Amino acid sequence: MNNIYERWADFFSDALNSQVHELGKSEKIAYFGIGGSGIPGEALKLLSLPVPYEVFRGYKVKVDEKTTVFAVSYSGNTTETLVALKEAERQGVRKVVIITSGGKLLEYAKAKGYPFLILPRGLQTRYVFPYIFTYLIKLINNTLGVGYKERELLEGVTESQAKVKEIATDLASKIKGKIPVFYASDLLPIAERFKQEVNENAKYPAFFSQLPEANHNEIELYSENYPFHFQPVVFPSDIIDEKTAELINAITIRPFYSSPLKIISSMFLLAGFTSVKLAELMGLKPEELRLIPKIREITYKAFERELS
Repeated sequence: MNNIYERWADFFSDALNSQVHELGKSEKIAYFGIGGSGIPGEALKLLSLPVPYEVFRGYKVKVDEKTTVFAVSYSGNTTETLVALKEAERQGVRKVVIITSGGKLLEYAKAKGYPFLILPRGLQTRYVFPYIFTYLIKLINNTLGVGYKERELLEGVTESQAKVKEIATDLASKIKGKIPVFYASDLLPIAERFKQEVNENAKYPAFFSQLPEANHNEIELYSENYPFHFQPVVFPSDIIDEKTAELINAITIRPFYSSPLKIISSMFLLAGFTSVKLAELMGLKPEELRLIPKIREITYKAFERELS
């Protein structure tokens, strides 16, 4: 497979040229999505939104009639998101935007008259982050009038790609043969994205954890010599993060920029390149999924009656 992350600049550029719907003002925003369709909602937490914002990554939600819902499923057939949307409607939600490539969610949007944004088909969910996140920023700008500079998403990728490739190659070689644990405080969605990308693209064990919470329990594991080796990786945003990295001999990765949008696009790009390089070192195909499709089918069957 050609490295799909080489095309992210084109993906961001294409998404930037798209038009989104005018929704009017929103008092609250809720994001419904899971897996590769969920992490864009978490990344949105790295911005200072002027209204209450929550992410729901499962079946259970807590919303009301004042909530605007962004329901996101790449396939359009994600059971958890479909169930959550129906539950939100029972709780009084009337303002919904759908982001999908098709499937049952698109059919539902058309039946209910909900505005929708279409994602390109034929890719894995994790690869279309540039589209989903750009659409979200456009929606946020229109809904809340905050004026984020959308083009910074593209700039974060084009300006950093050479450096990203170099770091990714080095990081993948240091991870191989160890179990990476990604740590962050303010940048936690970035740590989670690295974990997800390593899991899916390289089929490799990886975990993420939040600082400073991990300083009160988890860091003790680094005081022992286990037959398996953990490799801590820290994305620092304050002095405590830096001192933690030093204490546990972690690899430290600092953002290349001060702009939140550039940080998000460049760090997510780095996660992608790192995981693909690790997959290459393992002799595995990044795009191949083995167990995730099976659990999706099992999950759908468990909720089939509710969704019919």
